[in-house]
Amino acid sequence: MRDRYPEPGDMTVRRLVELIGQKLLITPVAGETGYSRLVGSPDINRPGLALTGFTHRFLHDRIQIIGETEITYLSSLDQEARETAVRNLFQFPVYCFIVTKGFEPPAEIAEGAAGCDCAVFRSPRDTTPLIHDLTGYLSEVFAPRKCVHGTLVDVFGVGQLVTGRSAIGKSEAVLGLVERGHRLIADDIVRIRRTGEQLLGTGDAIMGSHMEIRGLGMVNIPVLYGIRSVKDRHPVDMEVRLVDWTQKPDFDRTGLDRSTTTYLGVRIPQIVLPVLPGRNIALLLEVAAMSFLLESRGVDVPAELDLKLIERMRETPGGG
Repeated sequence: MRDRYPEPGDMTVRRLVELIGQKLLITPVAGETGYSRLVGSPDINRPGLALTGFTHRFLHDRIQIIGETEITYLSSLDQEARETAVRNLFQFPVYCFIVTKGFEPPAEIAEGAAGCDCAVFRSPRDTTPLIHDLTGYLSEVFAPRKCVHGTLVDVFGVGQLVTGRSAIGKSEAVLGLVERGHRLIADDIVRIRRTGEQLLGTGDAIMGSHMEIRGLGMVNIPVLYGIRSVKDRHPVDMEVRLVDWTQKPDFDRTGLDRSTTTYLGVRIPQIVLPVLPGRNIALLLEVAAMSFLLESRGVDVPAELDLKLIERMRETPGGG
């Protein structure tokens, strides 16, 4: 996938530093030692138990976080015991340490890492927020993913995945949304990743801010509409599938029949929207997003109207 995330097999320590090092505020302790090592997991490990000698199921294939607890424990040991504790870690092919809260990495770790091609970093950030940012980013890199033919747009904060056959008017409809002040995430190819129970959509690293409009060619959206007209990524909250008016004779007219679709095991609402000349699809996409927001707040307009109509029929003589 050629989006703004590296392939998991290309995620080296060097790429980690380039992509998120500034956010983590990490600085290397031993130059670029270990920079070529692969990051093998989206998870991290705190090696407190391994330092005490309990190395059963030590998760060595993860980035190791040394926080205040580990530093305090090592500081309580004499030099011989401290060397033994660190040696427990380097029995395994550990590839990266990050020492948090501004602590100086223990000399024993720095020396052991130099002999094992292991990267060591320090950061002034607190341990928990650093772990949150690190695992959040890595979970996106290693997430299950797929490509979908369609257009993704942020409408009132709702991520709408607009799909349909080629040339049915997806890009034109979304261009109308951009003109109304909404934000384009991806056109033509949407790259979807599953992070937890959420779908995250991104565009191509180069083409993400462009749209192909038949008859006009490639259009650079931020140049025409400003930088606020595009976003790098957004959750995929719903799908609106555009179909020809003649394709399906029984389109929903009440909103009571709810459809869903599934991507990467995550189910999201789906609206099937018929297209024919003269129909304002951009306006209908806005209404679909607003209806989604109402439903997410517990307001079900079709169901409420249905109940009111049933009550009226019960109150009307001869209404049943």
